[in-house]
Amino acid sequence: MRITTGYLLLIGLTIGLLLTLFSVHDQLETSRKLFHWADVQTTRQPLTSYKPITVTYGKEKVKLYDGLRRDDLTANALPKKVEQTFIAIEDQRFYQHGGYDITGILRAFTENQSTDQKGQGGSTITQQLARMTYLSNEKTYTRKIKEILIAISLEQKYSKKELLTAYVNQAYFANNIYGIELASSAYLGKKANDLTWAEVSYLAAIPNNPTLYDPLRSPQNTEKRQQRILKILANTDTIPKSIKTKEVALSFNKPVIPFPDYIDASVKEAIRQTAAIKKLDYKAAQQYLHQHGATIATYLDSTEQTRAKQSIVALPKEIEGAYVGIDGRTHGVTALVGHKTDLPGQFNRATQSFRQPGSTLKPLLVYGPYLEKTKATLSSPLDGRPVCFDGYCPENSGNRILGEVTLADAIAYSYNTPALRAFSVSFAEGLKAIRPFKFSQWSKQDNAYTSALGGLKYGVSPYELTNAYTTLANDGLYSPASMVRTITLSKGEGTLYRHTVQNDRIWSSRTNQVLRKGLTNVMTYGTGRLGYDARPTYIGGKTGTTNDNKDMWFVGIKDQHIGGIWLGADIPRPFPAEANSTLQVRTWANILR
Repeated sequence: MRITTGYLLLIGLTIGLLLTLFSVHDQLETSRKLFHWADVQTTRQPLTSYKPITVTYGKEKVKLYDGLRRDDLTANALPKKVEQTFIAIEDQRFYQHGGYDITGILRAFTENQSTDQKGQGGSTITQQLARMTYLSNEKTYTRKIKEILIAISLEQKYSKKELLTAYVNQAYFANNIYGIELASSAYLGKKANDLTWAEVSYLAAIPNNPTLYDPLRSPQNTEKRQQRILKILANTDTIPKSIKTKEVALSFNKPVIPFPDYIDASVKEAIRQTAAIKKLDYKAAQQYLHQHGATIATYLDSTEQTRAKQSIVALPKEIEGAYVGIDGRTHGVTALVGHKTDLPGQFNRATQSFRQPGSTLKPLLVYGPYLEKTKATLSSPLDGRPVCFDGYCPENSGNRILGEVTLADAIAYSYNTPALRAFSVSFAEGLKAIRPFKFSQWSKQDNAYTSALGGLKYGVSPYELTNAYTTLANDGLYSPASMVRTITLSKGEGTLYRHTVQNDRIWSSRTNQVLRKGLTNVMTYGTGRLGYDARPTYIGGKTGTTNDNKDMWFVGIKDQHIGGIWLGADIPRPFPAEANSTLQVRTWANILR
């Protein structure tokens, strides 16, 4: 009996030992995979390889980090006062731990359990850097574990000085300001190396909670935290207790990104081009450009851009606007305005707003294909009587009843009934002619008679429409425009992208010449006459308004320069007085004066 019991006990111990070994093996394997994951993250996106993207125009250049300005310090240039202050208030054991501080984690865990809230982070500077660079701000224990793993990996790859420098370079200081160097110049008008203890502690107060400690909106909160930081510095013997601090003289100098509408849009275009070339998603392509210190050369004309911005800003308060300028010779976008503000990262109506184009679509969808098919001339007659196709029965402006009109007058006065009859003749040809323009929101529903007058389901953007009109400045040939001339990479890696002209014939030279003459009539005696200018060798254009005058469009050509403009409201509303006075034409003429 005893022998049997002994054998059973031995078998039980053996099974227990095997289960323990298997459990340990599984845990070790899991740990190995987790540490490998963290190593992959920090290898794929090294801290030291994250460089600014440089955007150039003419002889000027702008350096950007994720669309915003940042003046990074190098580890060798990290000011001693900045180093000591952030260590004192964020991570006093920074130079002792290996990326995480178990004491801080346990303290935070205890406080979180007692309050039933995940308010305490217990994060070291390296963990905070890991979160800023690789993770989100969600407050979960899973994210905390990932944060620790990445922090350990970072500590193995970088020196403490490099980690601390990366941290103060990425820290957010409110008001679209990242990094201590830019914060120093923006708020105090000096370099970080020249800061006093009072000034360092004042700026160091902000990143803890940029909303609460915003020095422009809540200066009293910033000052209170500054005093707490000074006490910490004194208690840790970072500064002598006898030091008397002076009040900080705040003088905000907003960091400026010139021409933010255009700069934002050109960087996004460069990222999309990179994604296509390298077969990456958008985020990975953005990282690629930063890691290779890319330079984006643009076609921006600062004079035209400034005039366009001023003209859009000068519009009545209730009217928004967008403008796009394109050089017909290079197919380069010379100006792009999509909002009234001077801040980066805003909704860009030139590229992101899609509205029904009204009669500005007629030359592209109706009259070009009609001329190509029928070989008509501007003196050829069109039936302007009331008409219906597939239940669509449009009226002319002012409910005007027409008889027979010339093609020239139909274009110049933007009549609707003769345009619909012309479209019925070249319906299939019209739908084929506009395919190369690749209007991104064109739907199957738009393959209908309603489109003859620009009644689309979603519409087109000012950028897309102006781009399509370059055909009229290039003998009937179309090539997609671009804001980006070239994308070049640093360290002699060469040119990643170069904008080239790739002509696609939309219609014949003869058709294009007749159309151009028709668009000149628009300017001399038609709906665009308030924009007429006798100086250029050629001038032509087309107006467009939608039902109830909710959208006002004009695309005009001076010699080989094309400018397109849209006016309206984000939530559509009528603007009858402005439409009747062709405000969009007058605004366009002011830009290209």
